Amino acid sequence: MRITGFCAQTRVNAVAFAVVTAGVGGVLGMALARGLRFSDVDVYHRDALAFWAGGHRLPTEYPILAMVPFSLTVPPAGIDYAWAFSFGMVALFLVGWIAVARMAGARAGIAYVVYLLVGGFGVIVSRYDLVPALVTIAAIAAAERKRWSIAYLLLGLGVLLKIYPGVLLPVFLIQQVRSGASVPKAAVSALWFGLTVAAGVAASIGLAGPGWLAPIRFAIERPVQVESVPATVLWLASLVGWPAAFDHTFNSFNITGPGDRAVSTLFSALFVIGSLFVFYRQATGRLTLRQACLACVCLLLATSKVLSTQYFIWVLPLVALELELDAVWVLICALTALIFPGLYFLTALIDQAPEAMATAYSWPFLVAIGTRNALLVAATLRVLSGTKFETRLRLTARPPSAQSATHETH
Repeated sequence: MRITGFCAQTRVNAVAFAVVTAGVGGVLGMALARGLRFSDVDVYHRDALAFWAGGHRLPTEYPILAMVPFSLTVPPAGIDYAWAFSFGMVALFLVGWIAVARMAGARAGIAYVVYLLVGGFGVIVSRYDLVPALVTIAAIAAAERKRWSIAYLLLGLGVLLKIYPGVLLPVFLIQQVRSGASVPKAAVSALWFGLTVAAGVAASIGLAGPGWLAPIRFAIERPVQVESVPATVLWLASLVGWPAAFDHTFNSFNITGPGDRAVSTLFSALFVIGSLFVFYRQATGRLTLRQACLACVCLLLATSKVLSTQYFIWVLPLVALELELDAVWVLICALTALIFPGLYFLTALIDQAPEAMATAYSWPFLVAIGTRNALLVAATLRVLSGTKFETRLRLTARPPSAQSATHETH
């Protein structure tokens, strides 16, 4: 039995090594071939120079701690800033692989690699979203070990990087109370979150004055982005006569029309209702900490009016931790890669001369987005209910007893 188990683990490790090596090589090869020109690295570079060269001007779209990963684009003289940033993200990606594998096993580590290299193919080395995603994973790991001060501190740092981890604050509070802490003690521990965010806000006000609200104002004022689930609803409504128009503002491709505000408001309400449902199920013991975190982030993605490709990086490490390789999520990742950079490029939305840029969305583009979003909604509903369908992809055969034990620990 030991020899058999050792051989099986060796095969898993070999697969993991092969997947990571081939995947990282493929993504870097793609980045080299494309020159990273479909990325935001240039924006990061300009923001970093504006911050460090004098005046300490904060970015318009991002919170204050985004300047930490942005600073990778200010390397020593003679080093290309785009490559310096991409190799920094590769190093972080490998750290995340090790962390996920240690938290949930080699299979979860392989799932992490597959999800991020497929779903994040066009963005993994050219966006900074992996930074807040892994800070959030670190916060969850600390919460699971009941190191609550560290957990709340890390969650606060996540908010100062990309805002979205703030939706997990109630999940952490509920988990701390369920683990035996009194409500007052949990509230005191959560002060670490409040103090961390307050310190970041104070620094932002000190540097930018009233402009510290620019990232929040930018997010509120954005129209419905074409990849979002609300955009799919607007597109489907346009098929029966409801007006909808192509829009390219706020550095993204969007869908606008007379119904866009109403649809956005409806989905915001669905997010609030869904979040309350998650909190109730967690408080009554029907969802674990990881399941509740996964549910909240899935719900955020499925109801937000903006769903850029890189946002999937927020949820994919959580999917790997909880579900390992899941067929539905593999399809979501494959369709996401098809959409960006594939169909964005093939339908002339990116990497074109201004006069050649598309001014309308093609059917293949919208159908691919609609299909991906339908799968995302289905995956979200599944995790909200806590239902476990047998959609995992097995790398090696395991005896029934081992499979049962694995299901019981998730």
